[in-house]
Amino acid sequence: MQDISLHLLDIIENSVRAQAQNVWIDIKIIDADNLLVISIKDDGSGMDDETLKAAQDPFYTTKVERKKKVGLGIPLFKENAERCDGSFLITSSLGNGTQIIATFAYDHIDRMPLGKLADTILTAVLGHEEVDLHLETHRIKTDKEIDFKFSTALIKEELDGVPLSYPDVITFLDQMLNEGIKNTEMEEN
Repeated sequence: MQDISLHLLDIIENSVRAQAQNVWIDIKIIDADNLLVISIKDDGSGMDDETLKAAQDPFYTTKVERKKKVGLGIPLFKENAERCDGSFLITSSLGNGTQIIATFAYDHIDRMPLGKLADTILTAVLGHEEVDLHLETHRIKTDKEIDFKFSTALIKEELDGVPLSYPDVITFLDQMLNEGIKNTEMEEN
């Protein structure tokens, strides 16, 4: 994968396959600690201990439509975090969903860029309107903290039945995501 936002999309897809109704994504850049922290949590079916261990194996997948059993998403995400002086933790239990927390040294030369985070989130929202996606971004500087919160559950409530895929709504979501992410200084050149 070329950037972190594509890892996020892969994990969101895993959550959807696990029948999650909600996916929470929290992204923090903590300048004082030189950290990028990404947390993805869902309320899907979760995994037992054996499946949880296997999910970190690059030669394991739950996708039955594939001819070869290969699932690189989680192992690559783990490898990318650990290669950048970071860490990777995945926890899960049956019936209680899954959580992944990946940390990266923010200025590490090998850290992938965040990528087009707004585009990735919009793609996930439009591809899975049945799932409520909750995004928070935080830029924590020594003198201030800048936050952005986005929740399709709240937006759906306001739309009162108008689908997220309605053209005017897509335009609104795109602008909201791009402005919010830009304001939290998540964009990288």
